[in-house]
Amino acid sequence: MITKEQVAKLLGRSLTSVEEANFDLYIKIVTERLEDLLCFSLCSNSEEHTYESRDGYRTLYVAPFRGIISISVNDSVIESSEYTVKQNGKSNRSWYNSIEFKSVMDGEYDIVVDADWGFGKLPVDLQLLIARFFAQGSLDNPSNADIKSKKIEDFTVTFKDGSTFDDFLSTNQSILNKYSICDMGAVTHGRLYDVYNERLYIPRT
Repeated sequence: MITKEQVAKLLGRSLTSVEEANFDLYIKIVTERLEDLLCFSLCSNSEEHTYESRDGYRTLYVAPFRGIISISVNDSVIESSEYTVKQNGKSNRSWYNSIEFKSVMDGEYDIVVDADWGFGKLPVDLQLLIARFFAQGSLDNPSNADIKSKKIEDFTVTFKDGSTFDDFLSTNQSILNKYSICDMGAVTHGRLYDVYNERLYIPRT
């Protein structure tokens, strides 16, 4: 996902010996914690994802994907002409995180999405977030949790500022907001009424 060299470059410093020795473990911890904050997996996979619709909704927010293989609503495959894919409301991107249906939902259904999940190449700002998260995890390590810097010449020690995990989240909130789907809900409101008499393609059971 991200290499030692990339992390060092993004942090603007060399990794410490502890970071070098524990890099894989730290990255694993960072990835798991970040996935909890974003509510999706950062790793590409081939699994189908299931979401729930609501009456009157038309936009489905999902984990990042590069292309749609198929979408089924109420066990019926939906034609590609019945939806468009977007990234935060914009089309023609290298990856997407939402599906906008042509018609509003007229009930509650299971929506099964089979897609080419993941970003392909991880966006630079997410790489930066991972690097910062990595550095934060290193600071939280008990072996050096209290020391911010040392100066050998005169044997002075400066203790790190009282920053917290909440401070870290606040500093990086704009990046988290860009990618997180935690507060999106499953399918969000579009037009509440079929004012143009669009065909509601959802089959009734």
